[in-house]
Amino acid sequence: MITLPEQFIKTIKDIHKEKGEIWLENFEDLCNRCEIRWNMKILSPFELSYNFVAPILIDGQKNAVIKLSVPNEEFNSEVEALREFKDNEFVKVIDSDLNEGILILEQLLPGDTLATIENEQEAMGIAVKVMKNLWKAAPKYTKIPSILSRENSLRRIVEKFPNGLGPISKEMLLDAFDIFKEMNHTQSTKYLLHGDLHHYNILNAGENSWKVIDPKGLIGEREYDIIQFLLNNIEGKDIFTTLENRIDLLVKELNLNKERVLLWGFSHAVLSTCWSLEDEGTYNEYFFQAINVFKDLHKKFY
Repeated sequence: MITLPEQFIKTIKDIHKEKGEIWLENFEDLCNRCEIRWNMKILSPFELSYNFVAPILIDGQKNAVIKLSVPNEEFNSEVEALREFKDNEFVKVIDSDLNEGILILEQLLPGDTLATIENEQEAMGIAVKVMKNLWKAAPKYTKIPSILSRENSLRRIVEKFPNGLGPISKEMLLDAFDIFKEMNHTQSTKYLLHGDLHHYNILNAGENSWKVIDPKGLIGEREYDIIQFLLNNIEGKDIFTTLENRIDLLVKELNLNKERVLLWGFSHAVLSTCWSLEDEGTYNEYFFQAINVFKDLHKKFY
């Protein structure tokens, strides 16, 4: 029997409400059915956040990973994105069941995240190599949401908090919303994006290979997809210098539009801070500081 952490249980209930409570009640049965169906043994889980993720043994020997989610559209988008990205720098899908919220993946070993690479230049070199082989043209027919969904999320926040939210002033909110609308209207070539690309979703797969995990799936331009990466793993670093250096490198190596990176950076950092305030009542101080860094860099160059 697997004992789920109290915080994980609370998160599932808070996000998925009654559907989450039913999923938790049936969780042990779900695990038992998975073990029988795939002849697997579910081992002790990794640190849990929004989904149950654990290493497994298939047929008593093959190492893999199982991800169990309350069935929802975001999970479906992740599975579709992984299947679309099958020839790129992504973890491979072994099997899935959308109705049950089951995803079985290859296990990446040793599995250390890019955040464990303390040398910034070395980490950025790895990131560039991964990103050069990451994106692909957006599929013609897909249920994966576009960046317009992020604009709509910010629209909802603006309507709900017309005078601002926490440290996010009314002016910041309106500026970010205006930028989202303009950027979505003027996007160039659209790609299938990761949607949550950062240091903790890039794992060491051995033999000098790094692979990407946990895509949310998003349709839009590449400039938007690097923002979450820029915002992560900046603790203890000079934020202005670190962001400026990262942006310059990624713009050069990936042939990106620098002004659009800076505008997306400002607007997404506002949105991300608002999400945190809504969900948890707190926010990441580094994300918040980055808002003004993106704004100042845009003033500096444009």
